[in-house]
Amino acid sequence: MQCAIYPRICLFLLIVWLAACSSDQLSLTRVVDVQITQSGCHPMEWRVPAGQVVSIKLINKALKVYIWILMGRPVTPPFDTGDAANIFFSQQVAAGASSSMQFKTPAAAGEYQVICSPLDHGAEEQSGRITVVQP
Repeated sequence: MQCAIYPRICLFLLIVWLAACSSDQLSLTRVVDVQITQSGCHPMEWRVPAGQVVSIKLINKALKVYIWILMGRPVTPPFDTGDAANIFFSQQVAAGASSSMQFKTPAAAGEYQVICSPLDHGAEEQSGRITVVQP
């Protein structure tokens, strides 16, 4: 009987260890949901498959027009018009409104900068990231 207990304990510990290792990583998504409030954009980190069409849904509960920008190359905040050439995808949403669109993610795996800010930018600009992974 004692011999049968040790494999069960080892299996249990292996499962716990694997769960602990995977809890730090975001799950892969094809839907990017962003809640925008007076305190900013949430969440600001996602994992998406490379070269795939994903949906983005912006829900703006703030009192300003916001823009969500996926950069093809990193920029140093604050974002300005000179950085526009590095935009991979962007979407605006009016104050108190929702907006949904689809876009194709970058084909190259890696981390891409996301900027979410009021259209007039200012100190409220937030920077996040999308991690693109091979499916």
